[in-house]
Amino acid sequence: MITLKGSNGIIFGSTGYLGHRLALRLSQLGCKLILHGRSIEKLSKLDDEIKTLGVKQILLQSDILDKKFYTELLNLVSSRFEALDFLINVTGNFNRLAPLTHFSHKEWNDMIEINLSSFWRTLKELELLLNKSPKPKVIFLNNEIIGKGKAFYNIFSITNAAMESMAKIYFEENKRLNIQIKLINLKSLNQGITSILNNETKVQESSKKIIEKIIKIGFSDQKDKFYFNI
Repeated sequence: MITLKGSNGIIFGSTGYLGHRLALRLSQLGCKLILHGRSIEKLSKLDDEIKTLGVKQILLQSDILDKKFYTELLNLVSSRFEALDFLINVTGNFNRLAPLTHFSHKEWNDMIEINLSSFWRTLKELELLLNKSPKPKVIFLNNEIIGKGKAFYNIFSITNAAMESMAKIYFEENKRLNIQIKLINLKSLNQGITSILNNETKVQESSKKIIEKIIKIGFSDQKDKFYFNI
């Protein structure tokens, strides 16, 4: 059984559906967390739920489209944790089903930034703290089918494909080093994360299983691969 009590971690996108549930479950497991989100209202709601567990976590409100956020990120996190045991990034934005060229230049830039660049930026800025942990983990989510160039999934499809390449490069570069990166292929994303996961009762069971699998895979010490399927 994986023991996470006392582990220091950060979750980017903690106010989204999966991020919210990961934050709650990891709080139950005794992790010390920094929880990032863009909406202060959603962060406050998450904070209230976590407090019912008798736990208090650190909230970090910021828009990841604000480049200034990254220049201050290392100092912010290092002021709380001497070492970072894990980094989870589950941020994401999917505007709409549409042909690839039916987006503005701003929409293109924002989608690339949120769904790809933010993953690189957070990893780059916090790598120093990750390397101070004995067994640091980096956990990202992906969808293989969308990433293979699914029609009308436009920029989201492109960033899914690029995410796999980025994770593979980082995995190969760190084989003999400390940090383990885990890219988890979440098959249900292909059917629409909102419709699949927000379907109440059925979904409560389904989402619990998904969260447990993400934790089991993400925090395992398997070092010979970076890509996993759920």
